[in-house]
Amino acid sequence: MNPELQQKLFDKYPNLFVQKDLPRTHSAMCWGIEAGDGWFNIIDSVCSTIEHSVEHRKMPPVQFSQVKEKYGELRIYFDGGDERTDSIIDLATSISARTCEYCGNVAEIRTKGWIRNVCSTCDQKRKDSRPTQFDRSEG
Repeated sequence: MNPELQQKLFDKYPNLFVQKDLPRTHSAMCWGIEAGDGWFNIIDSVCSTIEHSVEHRKMPPVQFSQVKEKYGELRIYFDGGDERTDSIIDLATSISARTCEYCGNVAEIRTKGWIRNVCSTCDQKRKDSRPTQFDRSEG
């Protein structure tokens, strides 16, 4: 995720992202949010829902230990929480499986090479931006 969007989440939800300052021997959150900008709104919604549940529904506190893409889906690992936390994160994972990781539009999982969840437009942009054997300068 680009640094500006990531910082927005860190600033807005400091209790959830407290592990971002821990060393890698204690938390993978030190690597930041390892997902595309297209999932920003999903992550923001997860954070908002969890914070609301902690404040108003007596859910135990939650701290994220890792937020990343894996096999074309958003994965959020955490400490604390309860079964509601599991449900909130499971729903976000399901939504991410149908959302382009790059732009946030409707997408599908693409399995050629690295498994990614991208819309047709972003997939084509990625293909168009790759150098071909003819683009290499001869030296």
